[in-house]
Amino acid sequence: MTTLDSDFETAVEQVVLDVAERHLRDRLDDTVAESHRVLREYGGRNDYSVEPVIDSLQSPTIRRESDRVVARWGWTHEAAPFFDAGVSPHTIEGDPILRFVWEDAPAGVREMFADTERVDGDPVVYFDSVEHPGIPASRFVRAGVDWLRTHL
Repeated sequence: MTTLDSDFETAVEQVVLDVAERHLRDRLDDTVAESHRVLREYGGRNDYSVEPVIDSLQSPTIRRESDRVVARWGWTHEAAPFFDAGVSPHTIEGDPILRFVWEDAPAGVREMFADTERVDGDPVVYFDSVEHPGIPASRFVRAGVDWLRTHL
């Protein structure tokens, strides 16, 4: 009969964690690249500028704890969670009024605000409130995590 050393389970656990950490380090850049690929496709389909979100990536970190490996990364741009999870249609109320540049405004809006200042030809508009149609979810964060799960 074979007898195992008293520290056998601890030694196996450390070897498994070493392998997991190495694989995670090797694949983390590709994981982030997959999230960015999905986000760029989403931006292209919906005519959203996503590069500022991509540029807000916080450098991924990996740390070893006693019984696990923890990887952490994320995007700090304020639009990141909205692009990821989407937004339901909603009303945006002014405080007391909304002022913004309406890019590619329809002709009726251009006529309504014919005498306001222009930014690159687009009118500056003023409203008490606007109805926002919402935006679809991209799930770009989940896409990266799912990619990682299949490649570990």
